[in-house]
Amino acid sequence: MPYVAPSYTPETEWLLSGGGLITFKTYKDKLLNLSSIPFSVGYSTNGSFAVKAINVIYWKNDNIRSIGEFQLRDMPDNYWGIGFQNGDTIPQGENTTAYKRNYWRFYQRLMFRTRKDIFVGLVVDINRTRAEDMNPLMQNDIHVKEGGTDIFNTGIGIEIDYDSRDFVQNAYDGFFISGIFTAYDNFFGGETDYNILELDYRHYKTIRRERRTLAWQFKSRFTFSGSTPWTDKSMLGGLENMRGYTMGRFRDDNMMFTTVEYRHMFKRKTLNKKNNYNSRFGYVVWLGTGSVASTIETFTHWLPNGGVGLRAELQPRMNIRVDYGIAKGENGVYITFAEVF
Repeated sequence: MPYVAPSYTPETEWLLSGGGLITFKTYKDKLLNLSSIPFSVGYSTNGSFAVKAINVIYWKNDNIRSIGEFQLRDMPDNYWGIGFQNGDTIPQGENTTAYKRNYWRFYQRLMFRTRKDIFVGLVVDINRTRAEDMNPLMQNDIHVKEGGTDIFNTGIGIEIDYDSRDFVQNAYDGFFISGIFTAYDNFFGGETDYNILELDYRHYKTIRRERRTLAWQFKSRFTFSGSTPWTDKSMLGGLENMRGYTMGRFRDDNMMFTTVEYRHMFKRKTLNKKNNYNSRFGYVVWLGTGSVASTIETFTHWLPNGGVGLRAELQPRMNIRVDYGIAKGENGVYITFAEVF
């Protein structure tokens, strides 16, 4: 199902993107969830070019899951430096934060069901960032000098999940608890040496009636052992968390955030073609907070976040989302497929 739509984000300004949603089943079974591949290509008013494709594929009666993404971005970007204080005090501008970033990433997880709700799998992360046209402040930044301006990372990791969600892409009920440890090393073909630990907890609960869901998430990301390049520090903002903040404005070795979101799909007054009262449209509201820090002990400054969004169901439990995120000193509008978590 194709689409063409405008959006606005702090990173790209006004963006015109086109894309589609491919859904299918790898095995003819009514109980097997639909696999999905949403993708988009966009160009914006500030000269940003972006390509993104996500895959969630169920194999072997959902005993194997393939989940991942590919991203390509060539865009003007901003770098405030490392640490909460820099993101909070340095003004955005040509001479303070601006540079040009060329970035691509291939990230894939292959998960195997070992028990009813327990999955164990392999993680592969390959990415590269090139920075050009740097402002004077960035040119003298110690982290940029140490990490360089052309950074290639290759990581191999292991993931352990407990997943009782009724539907991965848009859960109404269940839990998701995940731990991912990824080691980046030149032994794997990259040019860097460091480790990342990611912990993710999500909970979904139906409120009063079907398709009205209270969902909450707590996620943390810690980098350690080695020298993590400035491009792969833990960051807040963008499409995936703390919507409304520019991605990378707040970055450091460690990150935590939490979001509570209410999701409401409307009911019709008359029966639809499927002989039920479900509407294709709905809304969400959320509140959240997050922060970055150099150590766990120094998480002392917490950022506020909130927002509202509209939902349009293209296929059963497959939505286009339009979100307006409110942040400290900025905001953003996001149009894409699938829920943020």
